[in-house]
Amino acid sequence: MTKELEARLQVIEDTEAIKNLRSTYCYLVDAGVAGDASKLDELVDLFTDDARCEYGDYATLEGKEAVGQFFKELIPSVLSYSAHMVHNPIIEVDGDSAKGKWYFEAPCTFTAANRATWAQGKYIEEYVKVDGIWKWKSLKVVFDYFTSFDEGWVITKDLIRQLFPEIK
Repeated sequence: MTKELEARLQVIEDTEAIKNLRSTYCYLVDAGVAGDASKLDELVDLFTDDARCEYGDYATLEGKEAVGQFFKELIPSVLSYSAHMVHNPIIEVDGDSAKGKWYFEAPCTFTAANRATWAQGKYIEEYVKVDGIWKWKSLKVVFDYFTSFDEGWVITKDLIRQLFPEIK
């Protein structure tokens, strides 16, 4: 096999590994929200020690420990159901680093309101390969809307601010 062909094959393998990373995140978050706390430990391992995560205006996390606290303490207390769906990935691999963009949609239930809601937006991500395994270096969530199922995004685009006024 030529070096050029090997390099092209590596990019394909890395792209598929990053897609699997994203899918695993969705599965683990949703399983954790459903009550399987062990899945949240697995989730935190998908991030580098110095990872940075931004969840819109709602939270900015610095480091793996903060990511763990967010997913293990805050998310299960706020959500009682979620089902992440991701699509339209754009992944650019450059050696042991990569960038990605995805759309997501997530039906979810906020515990306090017991209300069916939709979240929709984009993931903007940076990845690094650590000991041969792809992990998040940064993850930014840009929310297009949080809305109630029955009203839709035209009527109630930012439902989360109504439910949780203490958020910035």
